[in-house]
Amino acid sequence: MSEQPPSTTPPPTSSAPAKPPTTPTDQRPKDILVGKVTRGGEGPCYGMVTDDGKEYALYSAAGTKLTEGDTVKIRYEPLRLKIYCGPGEHVSALEITVVK
Repeated sequence: MSEQPPSTTPPPTSSAPAKPPTTPTDQRPKDILVGKVTRGGEGPCYGMVTDDGKEYALYSAAGTKLTEGDTVKIRYEPLRLKIYCGPGEHVSALEITVVK
């Protein structure tokens, strides 16, 4: 058996480690909001503000009773009705869950 001559190709060099991401990398659902109720009642219009300070005007015909200060999780879609539910981005609340 004949021996192979040593390789003339240089060994791979390691690069500097990657920097950590500057923005969150976890994928969040795009149709879910969580925040505090700012305008409650039995509907059909409510108000809420998320932790990042964005205000939403919610529409729901479900008759859910919400109290100002409740923390809620909302599954939503764009509002297709021509209705004014107060200040904020108008959305249709498909499902409202009060978070305990």
